[in-house]
Amino acid sequence: MEITACRQEHLSKLTEIYNYYVKNTTVTFNLHELTEEEFKNDFFHNDNFSGTYTITDNDSIIGFGCISRFNRKEAYDRSAYVSIYLKPGNTGKGLGAGILNFLENAAYRKGIRSLIALICKENTMSSSLFSKNGYRLAGELTEAGEKFGRLLDVVYYQKNL
Repeated sequence: MEITACRQEHLSKLTEIYNYYVKNTTVTFNLHELTEEEFKNDFFHNDNFSGTYTITDNDSIIGFGCISRFNRKEAYDRSAYVSIYLKPGNTGKGLGAGILNFLENAAYRKGIRSLIALICKENTMSSSLFSKNGYRLAGELTEAGEKFGRLLDVVYYQKNL
């Protein structure tokens, strides 16, 4: 597994991976597939705070991870959201823990001291990944979203770095 900063040429593959989760799961609460431009606007930020990183294996893109601003108010600059998306068929192989460790180190170098994951409660694989890597359940919002005609709860996991 190799992790590098996302580049323009990764955009098509990363959008494809993300849109799989839009169409088929409650992992993301987007209801419609994103265009490459929309994906770029949501995940590629030109600031010193955020970062989106491509995961490759044998030169094949198999996922991405990102850290992004938790809140625009300056007092929150020590906190960030963390997200990971793996191409279907690549979960359960330890890749999530690897990119999570990378993202934690990248965040720490940026001065971030608290990472927060927002997860659909029924996404037990993500909850397990974060729990196993030192994140604690920090809160729950009931019926916070609706997708596929179902009301969905979300949970927050947090780790202080």
